[in-house]
Amino acid sequence: MAGRKEAEHLLEKAGEQNPGPWIAHSRNVAVLAEKIAAEAGMDVSRAYVFGLLHDIGRQYGPMQARHALEGYRFLMEQGHPEEARICMTHTFQYQNPEAVYDSWDCSEEELDWVQRYLSQITYDDYDRLIQLCDALSLADGYCIAEKKMVSSILKFGWKDTTEAKWKAILCLKDYFDNKINGDVYALF
Repeated sequence: MAGRKEAEHLLEKAGEQNPGPWIAHSRNVAVLAEKIAAEAGMDVSRAYVFGLLHDIGRQYGPMQARHALEGYRFLMEQGHPEEARICMTHTFQYQNPEAVYDSWDCSEEELDWVQRYLSQITYDDYDRLIQLCDALSLADGYCIAEKKMVSSILKFGWKDTTEAKWKAILCLKDYFDNKINGDVYALF
């Protein structure tokens, strides 16, 4: 498991390689994950590091869903399998690689690998936490889930998997509301 300083360093280097709003978004995911984790009795350092590194695959330049696979590969090479897992799981609120807002910019073989990977794991609360925080975080702050859902549809369009993705995001919010005995929106 990477420590906070190492995670910060990795994100800083990634931002030098490919600057953009994804860096601020990643920091916002990390801070929100830390706050929710504290209220839910989870490890706040793990939550923060996972949030910080979930989009690290974007360091290689503009890409769509491929960033999940690139982040996984990078963090595995760095010796961080837990963080690599979060790169793969953060965008799939249910384990279907077609359930992305954008599109897959990779080969069929790579997409098949993603499908096999997702089908062989069981999500834990850290996977779910980063999925939720990713769905509530923008580069300039936080928003309710529905606002980000609509902005994603305006940007990428409606897909056959969109409704199920939305339902899964709202279920995640309910799940963490119950874990903290409150409303995660109050933690913004």
